[in-house]
Amino acid sequence: MLLRWPSPLSSGAPSLPIGRPEVARAPSSSPDDNELRRQLGLKVRILRRRAGLTQTELAERIKYHQTVISRLEKGYNLSASVLEKVLTALGATPAEEAELRRMNAVNERGREERDRHLIESGAPWFRRILRYEPSATAILSWTGERLKGLLQAESYMIAQFAEHDVDDIANAVTERAARTIRAFTENPGCRYEFLISESAVERLVQCETVNKYVAVDQLKHLLALSDRNPNIDVRVVPYAHRLHVNPDFTIMEFAEPEPPLGYSDLLRTLVTTDPGGLDIDHLYECWNRLRESALGTEQTREVLEKALDRCQGSP
Repeated sequence: MLLRWPSPLSSGAPSLPIGRPEVARAPSSSPDDNELRRQLGLKVRILRRRAGLTQTELAERIKYHQTVISRLEKGYNLSASVLEKVLTALGATPAEEAELRRMNAVNERGREERDRHLIESGAPWFRRILRYEPSATAILSWTGERLKGLLQAESYMIAQFAEHDVDDIANAVTERAARTIRAFTENPGCRYEFLISESAVERLVQCETVNKYVAVDQLKHLLALSDRNPNIDVRVVPYAHRLHVNPDFTIMEFAEPEPPLGYSDLLRTLVTTDPGGLDIDHLYECWNRLRESALGTEQTREVLEKALDRCQGSP
């Protein structure tokens, strides 16, 4: 089934940008801020060890993945909600809680600045998506021909930005990585389902303009995503199960009463329940058909591992 998308040039949807994308420079952290984050992580580690818990055991108590605790203890930006759950699980004293909240203020300031920068530097049609993404309870994403930002390894990002003649590739990669951290780490309770067409995998393996090391790195990244986060599910839709390839789309779901929000980054348009918006029920219909066509988790792993073997065995 083909999606009934209107043409971006004739339906009132924003037209595609022409020329090189403008990439705004991301905000930077001061040495004092970084030291505060390092000290915060160190104090959390001390409290965890005092409680006799491993990172994995603490993560299980607060129902997050071990990588969330690892990032917190290494001084990476994390949300106040994660810290509060950690403090409760570790039985911190009121004085310890007050000190760690004070230290975590640097993360709150940094995240607000980063979020503002991400939203303001994004394409106008995409700003609403960036604003709502961190509060999503589920993200359902279909990739027909190319891997999306949240799925990309850093080497793949660099190759993609180079192909599109982005002026400041380093800054563009930093911004995209910040969005990934914002989604996967700061919203660890969100459920992510990624469906990828077999043609997207083959394009990665066979594309002559992609360095084989980039393909290998990207395939390893896809294999590791689900291993690192149990809330992330990546599955392949094989050629044999689909006659037509639907345009890429994503559905974001939220806690009630907030309605779902859908979008196509390929066509640069929103699909919402707003009056006059495109039919999101039809989008769900397409998603359900695609999910029924997808391979299981283990079968998907076999497809990706075979693709990886082909890349590593090629000259």
